[in-house]
Amino acid sequence: MKTIAVNIEKGGAGKTTIACHLAWHLADAGHRVLVLDLDRQCNASTALRDFESHGSCKQLFEEGFVAPAGRQRGIYSNRMTGEFDADFGKALSAFRANFPKLAEAHDYCVIDTPPAWSWINFAALMVCDDLIVPVELGPFGPDSTKQLSNSIQTVNQRGRRHPIRIAGLVANRVKANDRNQLAMLEELKAKIGRNLFSAHLPDRAHYSQAVQAGVPVWRFEKDVRSSLPAMRAFLDEAMQRIEA
Repeated sequence: MKTIAVNIEKGGAGKTTIACHLAWHLADAGHRVLVLDLDRQCNASTALRDFESHGSCKQLFEEGFVAPAGRQRGIYSNRMTGEFDADFGKALSAFRANFPKLAEAHDYCVIDTPPAWSWINFAALMVCDDLIVPVELGPFGPDSTKQLSNSIQTVNQRGRRHPIRIAGLVANRVKANDRNQLAMLEELKAKIGRNLFSAHLPDRAHYSQAVQAGVPVWRFEKDVRSSLPAMRAFLDEAMQRIEA
């Protein structure tokens, strides 16, 4: 099972939209897909209503976890209410032991993460194979990537045998007529090179509207000719990077 986390320590950056579309893309390709919705808002769980619910992810952080029978599409939701916050070290140890039990029944696991750093984000980065980082080209975008870089270093040192593989940063909600954003995009390309996806996601309402409707943008019942090519290009590039 290959595990992909979508993470940035900032709300409103498009993590859930990207995670959901990646899960739909993989499922449509015939893969057995598991989603861990670790964000307490559970927006991915609402969007991915065609995935079979396995209940709360709380059970993954407890001893004695038994993996459910394999399904083509499954999802665990963060219905926790802070019960592990006082002793999250024990919860992380249980999660580390339980997570491999999911591998036999699934080809891919996609993890949507909370917007603020916590032990739950640590858990996601502890088990992921690849990390996709959505970046908004606004005044606070660079700060959030610096915060994530520090968090990655912490997880690599304390929670992993091998460093996290960063699939790349993807510029999200790019406004084609915003000169400042386009200048920031060029600066980002010059600074990090191949670590930035060559594909970027434009500022299109169709993406969030499709997620709210519980369907990927390619099944959204509107004219998506201005939105679909960019999402397809991003997903294709994401899979190339993940499988490289």
